[in-house]
Amino acid sequence: MGDRAYAPASKPVPVAAPRSANGTANGGGVGPPRPPPMVPGRVPPPPMYRPKPMQQPPRRRRSGRGWCCACCLWLTLVLVGLVFLGAIALGVFYVIYHPELPTFAVTSLRLAALNVSDSDSVTSRIEFTVTARNPNEKIAFVYGDIGAAFAADGTDIGDGTVPGFVHPSRNTTVIKGAASAAAATVDPVQAASLRSKKSHAMSVEMDSKVGFQIGKFKSKRINVRVLCSGFSAGLAKPAPSPAPIIVAAAPAPTRSKIRLSSSSSGGGGAATTDAKCKLRVKIWIWTF
Repeated sequence: MGDRAYAPASKPVPVAAPRSANGTANGGGVGPPRPPPMVPGRVPPPPMYRPKPMQQPPRRRRSGRGWCCACCLWLTLVLVGLVFLGAIALGVFYVIYHPELPTFAVTSLRLAALNVSDSDSVTSRIEFTVTARNPNEKIAFVYGDIGAAFAADGTDIGDGTVPGFVHPSRNTTVIKGAASAAAATVDPVQAASLRSKKSHAMSVEMDSKVGFQIGKFKSKRINVRVLCSGFSAGLAKPAPSPAPIIVAAAPAPTRSKIRLSSSSSGGGGAATTDAKCKLRVKIWIWTF
């Protein structure tokens, strides 16, 4: 008999033992569950998508910059409206009253005394007259106390004060006052200039608080400065003493009345000027 060829038997595939309900195999061993076998060429399914619960969008808050811009806008609108209303009120006021500024002029000045000592101190006395005119028909001015400061050749030589007054409409008021200085120290160069000159270029600054009045209405007072310059004055000569008057005895019963009077026209030294003045109005830090 010939030999018969037999094909080799294939290797048996191990079969997993069935698991019981409590997860134990027949062999009685306990272990973690095994993952399902991977099939070559197959991609595992993606994980299950679970949608998130719907949420309300957060409220949009207005930033601080937005509030600042809004405030600036409203403030600008308010200021523009106030300026517009003020312009309308001023226009109506001008049409009704036609306001004009008062005018001032130094009409008389007498340098009664001016002494410069060797220690560069000045002693002086100045008598002056200022004429104020109010050209308005319905507006009166109320002046506070007026402070006057005089200068000769740019050197302060005396100060004085004039009481305040009410300046009616369509009125011309003559203001008389005096200024003086007692041993006021000045610069040596300025003192030498005052000694060397007989006639001095004079100037005066008058400061006061002025308000206007229409009927019973009175406005708030504001600072006003009057600048006067362009006139000169020399030291006044002392007025001559009046000559004695001898009255002879008159025959009775006739009697005569004699009036004694002294005049300063002959050497009084009063300088008659018509120096115009400039009016400056000061509101807070601005001068117009």
